[in-house]
Amino acid sequence: MNVKNSSVNVVNMKNPDLHVGVITPPDKHYKPVLYSDREASAKFNEMNADIYAKQKRLDFEDTKKTPKSVKYIGIASGLAMLGYGIKCFFKK
Repeated sequence: MNVKNSSVNVVNMKNPDLHVGVITPPDKHYKPVLYSDREASAKFNEMNADIYAKQKRLDFEDTKKTPKSVKYIGIASGLAMLGYGIKCFFKK
């Protein structure tokens, strides 16, 4: 066996050059804001009230509208059943 370095084959163990690009840090780092328990509770209650007010403004009828395609399919199937019933009635 012909090995240049007796301990490790250096040529096979080297990593190729890695080109990952330039890493640039952000201009500003996120700084968390710490609130006291009282301030945090007040902010949470305010946010909760805003969410409740927006949900209350939703119109119930708008959320329960049936799509037109479902209505058309229902009407078409009703007419088909009616036609089949009339057809069977006149065959007798």
